[in-house]
Amino acid sequence: MLIDDAIQLFLPTTVHLVALILILCVYSFRHRETRLGRARYVLLALFLGSYALSTPAIANALVEHLEDEYPAVPEPSVERDALIVVLSTGSTVNKGESYEVRLDAAGWERTLAGIRLWKRLGGKLLFVGEPAPDGRTSVAAFMSEVARDSGVPADAIQLETKSRNTYENLLFTRDLIASHGDRAWLVTSALHMRRAMAVARKLGLRPRPYPCDYRSVQLMHWYAWIPNSGGPAMFAEALHELVGLGYYHLKGYAN
Repeated sequence: MLIDDAIQLFLPTTVHLVALILILCVYSFRHRETRLGRARYVLLALFLGSYALSTPAIANALVEHLEDEYPAVPEPSVERDALIVVLSTGSTVNKGESYEVRLDAAGWERTLAGIRLWKRLGGKLLFVGEPAPDGRTSVAAFMSEVARDSGVPADAIQLETKSRNTYENLLFTRDLIASHGDRAWLVTSALHMRRAMAVARKLGLRPRPYPCDYRSVQLMHWYAWIPNSGGPAMFAEALHELVGLGYYHLKGYAN
């Protein structure tokens, strides 16, 4: 909404910083004999980098590029013996004697996408990963509770609660996924799907991707080219996946 984007202009950490760097950059080129003027090209590079990393339209283009590899899947036909693997994401908060699970926005999107797909296909719904430090609960277990509350019977739900990252998510469930062949589905955020499928290929798995939680926006307004506080957050998500994919390739976790 325009109101939300306008509010971003009043948050001090982004647009005002970029504006300040621009002012210093203009001053340095107009007064080249000064100490600041001798650093004018450094300031220019700093301004261009700050502008690019703070602009929603540029961040959106990068996120869209990452998400486009696995487009949304049309409603699949009913299958027998399907396995729907949902990769968990969220956090656990120390409450003294126990840990409380909190799903993030992506966690809710993945959970609901998995439930919708199960209601279409049937079979088994497998939630994986994110154990609490004490091992007594997990993000996957919480997601399974949401599924039961949404009408999925307990005997249709399976759990894997030891894995702590994408590689372990699929490594610890490899045999089960492999046993279902092309009837296995992988549910995760569209931005995360490239890394998840690269890990699956490395492990010799061929699940069908079912991306959800799309972050890119198809039509952005002109003011998306104005830096705001939402730009760096969007860039951080994209860079997290790019760095993660690069790291996984270096470690031999992804193909």
